[in-house]
Amino acid sequence: MAEATTTTDSADSRPDAGDERLAHRGPIQQLLTRPEIGALIGAVGVWLLFWLVSAPFGTAGGTANYLDVAATLGLMAVPVALLMIGGEFDLSSGSMTGATAVIVVLLSSDTAELGGAGLSLHLAVPLSLAFALAIGWFNGTLVDKTSLPSFIVTLGTFFILIGAKLGFTKLFTNRVIAEGLDRSGGYEFWDNIFGATWIRNGHVWDDRDWAWGGLLIIGAVVLVLGTMELAYARREHPNVGGYLVSAIGTAAGAIGFILLLEQDGKSSNWIFGIITGAGVLVAVAGWCLARYQRAEREPAQSEHGPRVVRYLIAGLLGIALAIVVAVIIDSENSDRLDFLTGTPGRTVLALGIGATGVLAVLAALGRVSVGYPAIGAALAIIPAISYMVTVQGARAILFGVLAIMGLVLLSLAANRRGLAVAFTLLTSVGIVVLAFFIQSEADSRKLRVELFTALLLIALLLAASAVARLIAARRTSATPAPTPGPLSKIGAMIGLVAGLAFAIIELAQGDGILYGIITGVVKGGIAAFAVYAIDVVCRTLFTSDDSVGRSLVFVGLGSVMLGIAAKLMFITSEELAATRAETRFGVGVMLFLTFAVLGAWILARTQFGNWIFAVGGNKDASRSVGVPAARTKTTLFMLVSASAWITGMVIAFRLNSVQANVGDGNEFRYIIVAVVGGCLLTGGYGSAIGAAIGAVIWGMITSGIGFATWNSDWRFLVLGALLLVAVLVNNYVRSQAEKVR
Repeated sequence: MAEATTTTDSADSRPDAGDERLAHRGPIQQLLTRPEIGALIGAVGVWLLFWLVSAPFGTAGGTANYLDVAATLGLMAVPVALLMIGGEFDLSSGSMTGATAVIVVLLSSDTAELGGAGLSLHLAVPLSLAFALAIGWFNGTLVDKTSLPSFIVTLGTFFILIGAKLGFTKLFTNRVIAEGLDRSGGYEFWDNIFGATWIRNGHVWDDRDWAWGGLLIIGAVVLVLGTMELAYARREHPNVGGYLVSAIGTAAGAIGFILLLEQDGKSSNWIFGIITGAGVLVAVAGWCLARYQRAEREPAQSEHGPRVVRYLIAGLLGIALAIVVAVIIDSENSDRLDFLTGTPGRTVLALGIGATGVLAVLAALGRVSVGYPAIGAALAIIPAISYMVTVQGARAILFGVLAIMGLVLLSLAANRRGLAVAFTLLTSVGIVVLAFFIQSEADSRKLRVELFTALLLIALLLAASAVARLIAARRTSATPAPTPGPLSKIGAMIGLVAGLAFAIIELAQGDGILYGIITGVVKGGIAAFAVYAIDVVCRTLFTSDDSVGRSLVFVGLGSVMLGIAAKLMFITSEELAATRAETRFGVGVMLFLTFAVLGAWILARTQFGNWIFAVGGNKDASRSVGVPAARTKTTLFMLVSASAWITGMVIAFRLNSVQANVGDGNEFRYIIVAVVGGCLLTGGYGSAIGAAIGAVIWGMITSGIGFATWNSDWRFLVLGALLLVAVLVNNYVRSQAEKVR
């Protein structure tokens, strides 16, 4: 028994041995196993696509536009995702949003022959909330008591609400629209809550660019440091010499970057760019030498040799083909591609469709491999796409697809032990080559400067990660839970006092109750966050605390988000003089972001979140270990109904009138968005943040197609394809990341 124990302990001491469920995964691998990774990748891809093809999309006004679309969807998608994780559906969620809006208008108005109830909004709004909660309780209780599928129960509620909306609206108004909300008593108070807007043009901040740029840089640096703390094993005693090297590299990188911004010549750009890059790499190397254990050299794994070579060759070939395609195809030709048009195109299209059907039947019968129908589909797609795409569009699509595939294949090659550093550097070089090629070919500043800079920063980040992997030893155990320092508690008190003070000041100035409360909370939160960030930096630099990794990541993400918020919500005098458009952010956007954060917190940090996963995974098993399954599911149904009430109020106070069919059919959109965000239809798995990202993707596609002046008839095709791609990417990436190497 002793020998067996010794053998087991010895085996488990190796980083890649033992039970894979207990193996430590680095921060990147943990990110790739998250349910929302597919949606995150999709969001980046969709944003980049519309940013490239549309000038307004990347502006503050364009962002406000698609966030407004995403907010109405996301307010419901987040609680629907929680309900789906709990193993249930609510098909009445869409019609419920319209029902609550119709009810509040009918209760508060006094029009038409029969007239409304004529109640003050101070009564009508709470009564509409009570109605929503009652419907949620009814759905949850009926599902629990009858054991009927929630699909059937809520489908019945769906039709009841649709009929009630239409019937009562026509009964009271003789039309299919209820209006006159702005003439009701108490309107100003409730409109200040559900109809409030932030008008960006009225908030001038000339130092905004310094603030948001500084926060972005600081956030990125702190985020990288936090990731390194989570990924690499700490030294018992820090190396002071390494800190000196890191300081020298940081100074050189900062000087090179400043000089790079002030110069305009190509030769000086090269020189100062190299100085900046070299300084960053030296800073990373010094930091790793100072804080982390030295890495042991690992021989290349011969069993992966052929596969690595194939990935390498295919990746380099993909990048080379992307450049060749961009050179050969005319970038100024706006004619339709018309590849295989006329009789040849029709013939190929017919053959492709027919071959797909025949091969699908043969594959179902087991006569051919399941991949064969894809041959016919590819054959049919060629002439179909040629009817819709211009030569310019085909050039951009082919270049983007081939370049991305090449970089992905190089990244897969870099994922092999013993070759990771070399191939990561090779991937970095490939990105640099693409960046300079794009700069040489592009005419617009967006591609020639902004995309070029972004690609170089990505390449520098990859090179820095390669240097860190070369020097530092990876962790074999997770970091301990973060422990807040003394300044964190002081920061919380400062934030509370500052929030109250700012709220009182704003209320005294007469800017409105909601505005004063929100402003006070935000400013107090920023003050508390600043003190917390100082505390984390002090613990990182001056203590041996091994738990600062997660805290650094939190500070980095917070700084980046604050920087982006400053960019979006404030305008400079120069921008104000140059624009005529007014940019507004409705209160729905704030509520949407709040819902996303609260949903993520509930799932990750509360007992109720554990109950949600438990009842979604196995209701009977969860009940046997003490989880109140019935109460949990009923609460989730009521949470969805309450969210529908909030969404309905936002809709009602935005328009002051409500159509009887508002919200009908949106329940399927909520489910689609949740699935794109990583939720499983079987329950027990998903993410609130993923559902929020899915809503943003929907908003970006809906608004982006209009910004790009594309035919909006194709938007559902794009959304359907995105749904499939996001789910497939999510499953593939997660399955690959979960493999313990």
